[in-house]
Amino acid sequence: MTEAIDADVMARLMARFEPFEPSPVVAVGVSGGADSLALAILAAAWAKACSGRALALTVDHGLRPESADEARRVGTWLASYGISHEVLTWSGTKPSSGIQAAARAARRALLAERCRADGILHLLLAHHRGDQAETVALRAEDASGPDGLAAMPAETATGWGRILRPLITQPKSSLMGFLAALGQSWIEDPTNRDERYARVRLRRRIAAEANEGELAASARQYGRARVEHERAIADALARHAVLHRGGWASLMRQFVSLPDALARAVLGRVIVSIGNLGYPPRGERLTRLLSHLHDGASEARTLGGCRILPARDGWVVARESRSLPPDAAFARNTAAWDRFLVVLPEGIPAERLRLGALGPGPRPPGLGPVPGAARPSLPAIRDLDGVVAIPHLGWVRPGADVRLRGASTWDFPRQALASTEFAVA
Repeated sequence: MTEAIDADVMARLMARFEPFEPSPVVAVGVSGGADSLALAILAAAWAKACSGRALALTVDHGLRPESADEARRVGTWLASYGISHEVLTWSGTKPSSGIQAAARAARRALLAERCRADGILHLLLAHHRGDQAETVALRAEDASGPDGLAAMPAETATGWGRILRPLITQPKSSLMGFLAALGQSWIEDPTNRDERYARVRLRRRIAAEANEGELAASARQYGRARVEHERAIADALARHAVLHRGGWASLMRQFVSLPDALARAVLGRVIVSIGNLGYPPRGERLTRLLSHLHDGASEARTLGGCRILPARDGWVVARESRSLPPDAAFARNTAAWDRFLVVLPEGIPAERLRLGALGPGPRPPGLGPVPGAARPSLPAIRDLDGVVAIPHLGWVRPGADVRLRGASTWDFPRQALASTEFAVA
């Protein structure tokens, strides 16, 4: 029999993610469906018991005429429980195809940005056991490898905090039962019944075959294997890869002697980090590149927005200039460009300064030991006369304001080089 979910069960589920800061603040993504509405109510009660608070966030994608009214209705429901609520709007042009994937990406970006803006370290999402089972089944149909079949982790680290899925082991029926006991209605999204979407068709098949529990258990099994794999990758990266502050990496020649799957993972992680990618390149492309490196070929190759070039002790992995974004202006004394954030010392006029790639051209005098392949993509500050500073190296153009040497530079790639351990619920 399924255990009914309540405040005590929620406390046990949240205990898996400890420690939290004193008086924790959590954000909760709330669509208005039964799962997310139940999560918001449960999370708010948990936060209150910890002397903290919860903020519910609803993303209005604007894809249906009634979406704005539904978002307001969610706010009214949550207000009756004393839960703060905000609506985030997906604005701009919507794609004509792949709309569900685009909506998911937009929703995640809006939620993450709201958390980042207010320093909220924990975003709770309402994925439940049925969602996990569907993910496993979809990835099995796509012939995903063992890592993919681990499906969704219970916890995901981000550049601003972490995403938590406390309900990942709970069936949706327990969440609906929780709301029914409160006399609380919820919103049914009509797209959840639209069989044009693969996930909807798969959901009905899982229900018919009654194997949701088996699929979720399979995800946990693959998840435990993935934990061991992640540890092996982290160890190999520590021994065979070096990240440099200017956004390039060195790969030691010995890494190609690792077992193929591990060597491919190491190469993929370096490319993801340096290329500032969300996902690694496709497996067959990594395999071809690894074979190229293993054969000792001397010419450069490109993959994932990176150039991979031979060096004395291995290879340099540098960003391709054509994959870099345009220069960014400074707002007050701060600029964010590509994966870098630069903060100027107080008192330096920043109105005419921009942050971008160093670009091609002669090597600036006194630059230091930077490989030629990595120089064009180094983050550099420009004024009206050209490059005035390369902040992470402390280089300043002769005759320029020496205070620019005090500029602080942080590197925030979309994906860390070594992943945090996959969290299995």
